Amino acid sequence: MKRESMNRLVEVLLVGVTLLVLAGLVFILSKISFVFSPITTFISTIMGPFLIAGFLYYLLQPLVKLLQKIHVRGRAANVMAFVLLILILGGGLAYLIPQVVTQIASLIGNLPSFMRDAEVWLRDLANSKLAGELHVRDVLKSINLDSSQIASFASKYAGMSAATVGTVVGHIGNALVNIFMAPLVLFYFMKDGGKLSGSIQRFVSPRWREFVANLLGKMNSTMESYFSGQFMDMLIVGLLSCIGYAISGTPYALIIGITAGIMNMVPYIGPWLGAVPAVLVAMTVSWTQVILAIIVAVAVQQIDNNFVYPNVIGKSMEIHPLTVLVLLLTAGNMFGLLGVILGIPAYAVAKTALKCMVDEPRLHFFSWMRKPAPDAATPDAATPDTKAPKTDQPK
Repeated sequence: MKRESMNRLVEVLLVGVTLLVLAGLVFILSKISFVFSPITTFISTIMGPFLIAGFLYYLLQPLVKLLQKIHVRGRAANVMAFVLLILILGGGLAYLIPQVVTQIASLIGNLPSFMRDAEVWLRDLANSKLAGELHVRDVLKSINLDSSQIASFASKYAGMSAATVGTVVGHIGNALVNIFMAPLVLFYFMKDGGKLSGSIQRFVSPRWREFVANLLGKMNSTMESYFSGQFMDMLIVGLLSCIGYAISGTPYALIIGITAGIMNMVPYIGPWLGAVPAVLVAMTVSWTQVILAIIVAVAVQQIDNNFVYPNVIGKSMEIHPLTVLVLLLTAGNMFGLLGVILGIPAYAVAKTALKCMVDEPRLHFFSWMRKPAPDAATPDAATPDTKAPKTDQPK
């Protein structure tokens, strides 16, 4: 018993020392981060096309499995799925782009009227009884802004606006390059993606190859279930939003619905961010339209939370909602929007990998995390003592 407790203490100390070493390594690397700037630049350059291609790769896996069930084998299933994706995307974009461009042009053309409506609304609000009770006019007079101050403020930020426009144009160009490079990367993913597991196993000792194959398979299944389920969830939310906003009479329902579907990638926060454009556009129509837009957004989210998400993604990730919020805050602060989108699948993959390592008995480092096996009952304890029958001794 003492020996077992001593071994457990040694394992805990070993884990603590390992964590301290990792923390020290992270601290040292943070102080010499400039050394890795060429590497980070290279990774950030190629990350966009690879992320888009990876998302589409896992999105196509259910289609590949369906083709394999109808006896389309090997690379033929992958290439056929890729061709079908290109055809569907091409047809969808050919149908959607003219409508989206028309609605965007209409939105830009109506911006002056939107601004006038907002100005009238603000004046009515300033002259309302509520504004009088809150002393809004006294607050505005205390600010004491004149035309010269406004002009100096505008001239100060005019140069910054020009620089911002140049930055936006650069980001748009980078995004277009990523979008056009992603199909090429996806083609090679579909063509040679199945060889990745075998290639990795070649660098592993033969006695560990079965474990590595099992680990990679479970990690791949986790990524596939998350991204394919997330896409279906986004698609359903986008369609429901488009239909709901169109029925309620909200202007630019197609653009707003597409935005709501894309924003749904971010758990908990994204659905409400997707409702903001609908409310802003509805404010230019009437308060009744604002209420209808809010009703549509709430109804779509209730359908998603209670019916779509549990059945499409369900509890396959097995992540507590509080953990999701912590991941969103931490990954968003460290990596921005990319961290918010990829934080949850990265955590799910890491959790799957850790579970596989804990379940592997040959990895003694994780033995302290395993549940102790129940003691097998000994035969002597399980069966009652039976006395041997007395035999008469010959006298």
